[in-house]
Amino acid sequence: MARIAIVGAGPAGSSAGWHLASRGHHVTLIDRAAFPRPKTCGDWITLGSVDELARLGLARPAIAREAVDYAAITGTVLVAPNGRRTASTPREPAYCIPRLVFDDMLWRRAVAAGCEPVRRAVRDIAADGELLARFDHVIDARGAHAGTANAVALRAYWVVRRDRLDEGDATSVQIHTDARFRRGYGWLFPVASDNDSVRFNLGVGLWKADSVPGRSVADFYDHFTSSNAVLRRWRDGADVARPVGCHVGLGLWHNAVAAGGILKIGDAANLADPLTGDGIGNALKSGRLVADVIDECPTRETAAFVWQARHDAVFRPEFRAALMLQRGLVATAGKNLAARLLAAAPSLRRRIHAAFFGEMSYLDIARPGSRMTHL
Repeated sequence: MARIAIVGAGPAGSSAGWHLASRGHHVTLIDRAAFPRPKTCGDWITLGSVDELARLGLARPAIAREAVDYAAITGTVLVAPNGRRTASTPREPAYCIPRLVFDDMLWRRAVAAGCEPVRRAVRDIAADGELLARFDHVIDARGAHAGTANAVALRAYWVVRRDRLDEGDATSVQIHTDARFRRGYGWLFPVASDNDSVRFNLGVGLWKADSVPGRSVADFYDHFTSSNAVLRRWRDGADVARPVGCHVGLGLWHNAVAAGGILKIGDAANLADPLTGDGIGNALKSGRLVADVIDECPTRETAAFVWQARHDAVFRPEFRAALMLQRGLVATAGKNLAARLLAAAPSLRRRIHAAFFGEMSYLDIARPGSRMTHL
């Protein structure tokens, strides 16, 4: 069995750690933080992520048992710049789970499978001769700053009184597009609730190239929270936390995911959805697939070659489809027209929502009857 170091114990690293340790490999799971630890994110757990969690032994009953905070999601909403809304119902409920809870659940799962946890900061894996010498394989799962951090996001938690909510607000994830910030979007995701109120993760995401003075991600957040019709209704009496920012590694036309024998996964490999920014599903999936590659390849050099080829076969076509779809939806008129078409075509609406919210591949939008093909 191989000796494997995984640097970064978020969803990608913990997924890889669980799969590898469960197969008998000797895994050291390294992270600079102690768990549980907070992580800035949208907290959205798609159906693709739910299926990957089941492969980690975290089926729905286990999620309900181990996640102390979560919201079951039974609806999806897309909102055009002109305010037109389209809604859909996923084939099964999905979740929103705060990353403080979610990442700790995965880390504990990986440690229980046999991973040795080590708390240590590793800034430059390629320059860490001791790390490279001690292990047969080294996996980089350190997040967006280890890849190309090409997007920025700003999010805050709002606790909203139930009497301010419309039907479905507490069980739906919403994406709102904007005329001014054309390649960005705002989100409203419920993450926990009680009898009196619902806690929402709300925020905005923007390509870093579009975040310039006067149109920064902070400007977008202020614009979104002050002008959005839903948030104007919620704001009175809401408990609003200070927004927190993060960087994201969105998928590119060409991603290099193996260099110097080091295998990159998750955001470190720029595997976040380039259209919606969701990174958890592909993080979990990349952890499983990189474990397959290590099982197949005894040497570091061979594993690097095969991992790049596996990425190019599995992830690259999906990213290209997402980026092409994004190009068609940059213009405000294009988004408004798309919302009008979705309202008039239930089958197309169902497939677009399924792709945007992680239920099926973007490649399957044009194929009626397609089911989720992430696995």
